[in-house]
Amino acid sequence: MTRMIAALTLLATLAACSDSVSPRAERVFYRGDGEASWGTVCALNRRGFLGFGKRGYISVAHVTENGTPLVGPTDAVTAADPLSDWSFLGIDPMLLNAQDYPAMHTGMAVEIHGYPARDRDGEVVPGVAYLDDPEPPFWWLELRDSDAGIAAEGVIGGFSGSCVFDGEGALVAVVHANGFSSIGGTTNTFAKVVPVRTAILQAQNRAALPVAEPAAPTAPLYPMLDPPPAMPDRMPAPLPDTAPDLAVVAPPAYVEVAPTYLDTPSAQAAPPVYRDMMPPVMDTAPTSTVVAPPVYRDVAPALPRTAPASATAAPPVYHRIIPTPRGAYRPRGIDCADCI
Repeated sequence: MTRMIAALTLLATLAACSDSVSPRAERVFYRGDGEASWGTVCALNRRGFLGFGKRGYISVAHVTENGTPLVGPTDAVTAADPLSDWSFLGIDPMLLNAQDYPAMHTGMAVEIHGYPARDRDGEVVPGVAYLDDPEPPFWWLELRDSDAGIAAEGVIGGFSGSCVFDGEGALVAVVHANGFSSIGGTTNTFAKVVPVRTAILQAQNRAALPVAEPAAPTAPLYPMLDPPPAMPDRMPAPLPDTAPDLAVVAPPAYVEVAPTYLDTPSAQAAPPVYRDMMPPVMDTAPTSTVVAPPVYRDVAPALPRTAPASATAAPPVYHRIIPTPRGAYRPRGIDCADCI
């Protein structure tokens, strides 16, 4: 009985001393289209603040892009970046404070907590921060999981998204990939990770900045004048508007120019000069004068010299006389009695 109790106590002591996967690392399993995928997601509950409730998860984009897992948290993806390979689930990264998660530095002792493919118990892989990658935001960890003189085995499939904790148990990164390189003084086994602080800062910097509304034009400012006192029998007269009326067109400006005098007379014709003139005396009546009726007089017929005495007298012959206007020139050979 005593031996049995001692054995149970020893097993409990060994179990307490052995490394166990943090409860903040949760296994996820996906199946669809004839394929199966494994991975890990990490709870963002900051150490010492578990009492505030669930704060969402962080993992890598190439794990969460498989959709909703059959095993593990089913929170929806709220933000992801395939190039930097980070993904947030169940929480808006704008609500997170990057200062709650320590920045990585060379020589930082770390542990990877995750679930390789088909492993339901999980593994803990020790390591140390080696250096940052030339392509941000990635960092490299040198793995130290030696066992009985065997070189570090490194992380395998399913470890993607596993949680990287520092010596105080604070979450600092998630696993992106593994790497093997022959570098003197190292275990030649590495893991490539995404720092949590950098992922939060990238997600917050990608948020659209508020667009500033254009400033509306303000009305011109005028001096404040006290209104005149109101009379009981009339309303106060409105104040004159001193603002310039831009709609009124200003009169054109004229420039006074001195007159120019010419040496030569102007080409403009002078006005005509009229004077009284006596009408000319015409020999004949103008065509526009009304012709007076002809005047006839009796003229004794001229008898032929050879006419017999017994011949019958010829009828009188009338000659047309053109009357002459009064005051006109009288032709010679006409008596005054014949003048009209």
